[in-house]
Amino acid sequence: MARLRMRNLTIISIILVAVLTPSSCEDFKLLVDCDKCYTDVPNKYNLEIKVTLDKENPFVPITLYKGKIDNGEVIQEDTIYAQPYYTIDVKFKEYYSVIAKYRHNGRVIYAVDGRKLSKKLDESSCSKSCYVISGDELDLRLK
Repeated sequence: MARLRMRNLTIISIILVAVLTPSSCEDFKLLVDCDKCYTDVPNKYNLEIKVTLDKENPFVPITLYKGKIDNGEVIQEDTIYAQPYYTIDVKFKEYYSVIAKYRHNGRVIYAVDGRKLSKKLDESSCSKSCYVISGDELDLRLK
């Protein structure tokens, strides 16, 4: 009898956790920063690429791909200097990846990052319906 009660209690607990837990981070209303939620978003958006500029690397060559690095299409090759970031307008719903080339003690080091740029309409977290942007920053800074 005690075993049956324990089993029923376990099943009820699992059901409660499944029902009360949001299915994704975007569904959890407290995580939306309304200052970073935009009412009007164009079809393209700024992708920001961050790099480390230092004495050994006063400029950093980058290659930006639409898709994965190993099979994606090269859409931009450039060199970042003067500012430790680079921005480029790209389309939503696409995966972008980038390689940065550094020098360290006479050796070449590559930094790699990639993400899908997406926007999601949030209709209840802020005072007005707005879009939350994700995947708009690729971090290639040396650690």
